[in-house]
Amino acid sequence: MSSATIKRHNHRVIPCNTQRKIELINFLINNNSQLEIVIVSKESINNFKDISLNEKVRITTDAQFNNDITSEFDMLLNYDLPENPQEYLKRLELAKTYSFVLLDPVDHAELYPIETTLGRVLVQEPLKAFETTQSKDIKIAKAKREKKAKRFEQELAKEKEKKDKKAQSKLPPKRNVRKIVPKTEELD
Repeated sequence: MSSATIKRHNHRVIPCNTQRKIELINFLINNNSQLEIVIVSKESINNFKDISLNEKVRITTDAQFNNDITSEFDMLLNYDLPENPQEYLKRLELAKTYSFVLLDPVDHAELYPIETTLGRVLVQEPLKAFETTQSKDIKIAKAKREKKAKRFEQELAKEKEKKDKKAQSKLPPKRNVRKIVPKTEELD
């Protein structure tokens, strides 16, 4: 596995504002123009229209990663973190020299499982020009977490409703049965 060659000091987390991630990517591309760079996102790559692309920069999603990226590259830029640490390890497999995680408060919760899987803490090194402004990002992250939690609760409720309907359909139909109560004779 090639990720063993990435030294600790070359595997960094760069905290940044969500709104400035594209600007940070362009900064890293311009300062490392001699390197082959792969940018990976867990979802859509439609957000990357403003990236300074050249023949050495490739962009992909986790779903397409194995098909799109078949050879080693110099630098991995993680636009966001996957929910599954194993997906992150797949990203690292072909990275030869550098791996950077562009960490905003939204993805902060995904970092700990990855560090646990790697068996070490990743160094967080903010770049002065891209330091985070916590207040806005925290509000955005909190709103996203609440939205995700609400969606999860709705899914659980739908699942429970389906199970209840399924259980009801397996029960025999209810019949109107009258209880016959024997009359008791009064003793004299």
